[in-house]
Amino acid sequence: MDSRESNALSRELGDALRRARRGSEVRFGNLAEELGWSPGKISKLERGTRGTSLPDIARYVGRLHADQPTYDHIMTLAQELNTGHLVRPHEPAVPDDLRALLLHEQTARVIWSYELVFIPGLLQTMDYARAVMCATVGGHRAAERIARQDIFDKPRPPEGRFFLLESALNYVVGGPQVMYEQMLQLLFRGGVRLITFANLPVSLAAAFTFMTFADHAPVAYIESGSLSVFSDDAGTTARYRQACQDLDQVALSEEQSRSVFAEWADRYDRLREEQREAGGEAVA
Repeated sequence: MDSRESNALSRELGDALRRARRGSEVRFGNLAEELGWSPGKISKLERGTRGTSLPDIARYVGRLHADQPTYDHIMTLAQELNTGHLVRPHEPAVPDDLRALLLHEQTARVIWSYELVFIPGLLQTMDYARAVMCATVGGHRAAERIARQDIFDKPRPPEGRFFLLESALNYVVGGPQVMYEQMLQLLFRGGVRLITFANLPVSLAAAFTFMTFADHAPVAYIESGSLSVFSDDAGTTARYRQACQDLDQVALSEEQSRSVFAEWADRYDRLREEQREAGGEAVA
């Protein structure tokens, strides 16, 4: 097949091929020679910008002497039909090891994130993440969520535009101490804006993430329980792009939002002091 515009599925397949090659003892040049392919063909295949036949994919993986789980995973991806909507299962509320999510976050130019109940994963403190996860898989997975935040330490990090419904501030996760530290994280992190209930339009009734990229079409990401959906369907992404514009119009400014975060930090600070004095749990 000729070069083509990549999609979420082809990029996930390309990422799996690249990781399998890098995890093997086969060098890039030797692989190209053994397959009789040009280096450009392999490079485009691993970037998801060209396709090839199922037998070619099997030959590629076979030359790497990949283990059976790796082979099965890659062949499953290679046989999956591209519908514009990529559905991936994961543990309830813990999508942090999904390769499709990590790949797109790591290559995004702008990440729009909108949450209703919880602080976005890319903004959570370790203690907040651990407390959220304890209800499902236990706090041992929190490090994976915090590791996702390393994308903002890259030389050319994505621009994060985070929007929170005010309910996320008064939903107590882990207790006043955890919430106090989380409010400070929001207070000193740029790009975070608050949406009040009074300004909430019907179009913003569900959480989502919308990512744009320098070299391919945008991707909308929606998480629901133990399933996540990545969509690069043009009609779908157009609707989420409009939703991002709605967010921008109704949200408080960053300065106004920081004032609210400071107020909540003070509130949780008082609650944690009351908790220490009483020797028990304080309730917001």
